[in-house]
Amino acid sequence: MGGIQMQWSKWMMLSLAGAMLINPLWSQASEKPVAKHAGVPIPEAKTEDLYAGDSLKRWLPKAERGDIFAQYVLGHMYCVGQGVPKNPAIGLSWYRRAADQGFAPGQLALGTMYYNGEGVKQDYTLAAKWFRLAAERGYDRAQNNLAAMYMNGTGVPKDYMQAIKWLRAAADQGYATAQYTLGRMYSDGTGMSKPDLVAAYGLLRPLVESGNTAAVAVMKKMLPKMNQDQIKQGQELAERIRGKNHLDEALSAYEKIASR
Repeated sequence: MGGIQMQWSKWMMLSLAGAMLINPLWSQASEKPVAKHAGVPIPEAKTEDLYAGDSLKRWLPKAERGDIFAQYVLGHMYCVGQGVPKNPAIGLSWYRRAADQGFAPGQLALGTMYYNGEGVKQDYTLAAKWFRLAAERGYDRAQNNLAAMYMNGTGVPKDYMQAIKWLRAAADQGYATAQYTLGRMYSDGTGMSKPDLVAAYGLLRPLVESGNTAAVAVMKKMLPKMNQDQIKQGQELAERIRGKNHLDEALSAYEKIASR
């Protein structure tokens, strides 16, 4: 069991700290429309070509007047060198202005920079602080990142229950990475008294159907361990989980019945 747990912890460190946190998620300030998130009002400017023409001249006056989206865009510009000389420290200062006004994508970006030590001294505690603020505003990516921090005990005490809480919140919004990680936790029994293959099946099957190769690999290992009744229950749970804002309710209902 210790070897499995060590392997799992190593996987979490690589996949969550890598895929989820090291990438600053700059796509939140891309030229493509960004999906709105609960509690995160993103101005319609996001649907435009953010860098057309003289982007600094375009965004700086707005940012100086306190426009949170303009501050966020400037943060991105300086962090990646888009239309201005690359300067992560200046980028961080603009992200901070947006974050201080409660703009969740800015809070997420600021937390990521503290996590990476980009433009500022690396500080996992501050990274977790900013991820939490964005997570509490309902931002799925931040909820996912905060879960990773709790999973690994990075910047916060290791707490699997908190990790599961935030993963469920992100997965409930349709965030596939969180749903996959949650499925892995149920399949391995991480942070639980024992594995729950029915719950894992219910979480992973929608991902398998969408072509998620990682979910497919876990499912292949899991199926030989399940009997037909468990598979049927898993299929029923998967059906209830499909779509946004159904996962947490469906999982809670299943767990209530399973605990009887």
